[in-house]
Amino acid sequence: MRALLLTLVLAGCGGSANPAADPSDAAVADGEPVDSSGPLPGEDAAPPPTSGKLAVSLEADKGAGADVVVSLGVPFPPGALADAKNVALFDDAGKEIPIAATALAKWPRDGSVRSVLVAFRATLAASAKATRELRYGAPRTADAGTLAPNPDGPIAATLPAEWLSASRVSGVLLPVAANKKFAAYDTELEQELFKIAWSTFGSNCGSTTNHRTYYDSPHGMYQLYARVGDARHYRRAREEAVWYRANELRWYEGRAMAVQVCQAAGWTPATIIDWGVLRRMLGQGMLDDYLLTGDPAAKEAVLGLGEAYRRNLPALTSGKEVTLEVTERNMAWPLMGLAAYYALDARKEVRDALDSVAARTIAWQAKGTSGAFEHDIVRPDPSECSNGPAGGSPFMTSLLVDGLMDYHALTGDARVADVVKKVATWYETKAITTDKKAFRYLWNCASDPYDDSSYADLNLLIGHVFGAAYHLTKDKHWLDFGDTIAASGVDAIYVARPKQWNQGARAFGRYLGYRAEGATP
Repeated sequence: MRALLLTLVLAGCGGSANPAADPSDAAVADGEPVDSSGPLPGEDAAPPPTSGKLAVSLEADKGAGADVVVSLGVPFPPGALADAKNVALFDDAGKEIPIAATALAKWPRDGSVRSVLVAFRATLAASAKATRELRYGAPRTADAGTLAPNPDGPIAATLPAEWLSASRVSGVLLPVAANKKFAAYDTELEQELFKIAWSTFGSNCGSTTNHRTYYDSPHGMYQLYARVGDARHYRRAREEAVWYRANELRWYEGRAMAVQVCQAAGWTPATIIDWGVLRRMLGQGMLDDYLLTGDPAAKEAVLGLGEAYRRNLPALTSGKEVTLEVTERNMAWPLMGLAAYYALDARKEVRDALDSVAARTIAWQAKGTSGAFEHDIVRPDPSECSNGPAGGSPFMTSLLVDGLMDYHALTGDARVADVVKKVATWYETKAITTDKKAFRYLWNCASDPYDDSSYADLNLLIGHVFGAAYHLTKDKHWLDFGDTIAASGVDAIYVARPKQWNQGARAFGRYLGYRAEGATP
């Protein structure tokens, strides 16, 4: 299905896409990250078309604009665009419009452009709409010189959900309009997004339940925007990203590093970042914001958060207690943050830090035999388990798999396929409840087996793991199992508060995207 979607969306000039390749059988050296110029598990065998066209929708949703700068980030899948100069914009009459176009990021493995900032001038009456045509694959002839991004101007510029979802700007996604199997999920997500009184929530260091951005609200909102592709969802995601930067970041060393404000003042890289702060440093959402708007403040946040993680790694990985391995989320958030950092800054020292966290993750799983990332679950959750020396958290594990998939997309490390398969098998055979409708809140807790389905709403956070397992192995069993889990998760959905909305939105769109590669949406 996804190969067909890429054909329809990207093949504006006769390109075609072939079915995905079989998983690679190449041997992988133990402990060594692997790059490959050829297809790896979960990647299409044929490259996407290198020329095409798409519609750019303009809407003066914030009032009239007279010769104002309009800008947007235009994302591309790996291999589709070699140079930002090969992008041009045309009006309804087929006349080329002068634009400024700058590469925002490149895919590290092949050097192709991941996103281009396109800026131009336009005039629209209040509430008016218009369409422009963007073409890629040949050099433009009309250049507007230097234009700064204007992501919050009166005219919003958006792209089709089919394009955004296929571009992998925020992972493998499925447009809302194509989601027939689990349409109730999108109906509930959409309804509650605009009902929640978000402004009544803020940065609450003592309670994740009352913390506005916990589970990365900018990321969840940009995932939904990429699946809808309209001005309303773009504006809401953009508002959330700007709010996070204005209210939740504290900067160090002349804005070289950023740490979430719940960290005690006076932090230095020699001090372990607090566990509650690690999970409030939102690199994924800031990366989404940058790739889709070109806002330099978003890039600064990605780099600052990533640098704080990088410099803190010696403290996080030393001493009698290795903080990264106390619980899965302590490993997950730095992995996601460093992957976002590497997506914008491919220096060796950044790659080395990212590789080190991924290698530690892989080695952690290998220490046990279950497929889980086994640890003493009493240590992070003493009020929820009093006896669990070798347990695991199914919902926190899903965050770690999310980070591994970001890492895999950037590096092609073939070891990730085996890790994800083992995790998925653990979920299905060990972590699942007896009625097969949910997963145990904590696995292997002797004092409370948590063998009930009262946490089925967490299936929406976890489900992407089974989509990822299919994406990497092409074993359709994982779609059958994932659908069963997704169905009970959608039945139990609760997204009426920020934390729960973010929890439900941040990864289930990826399950739908992975699923569409092998099943009817």
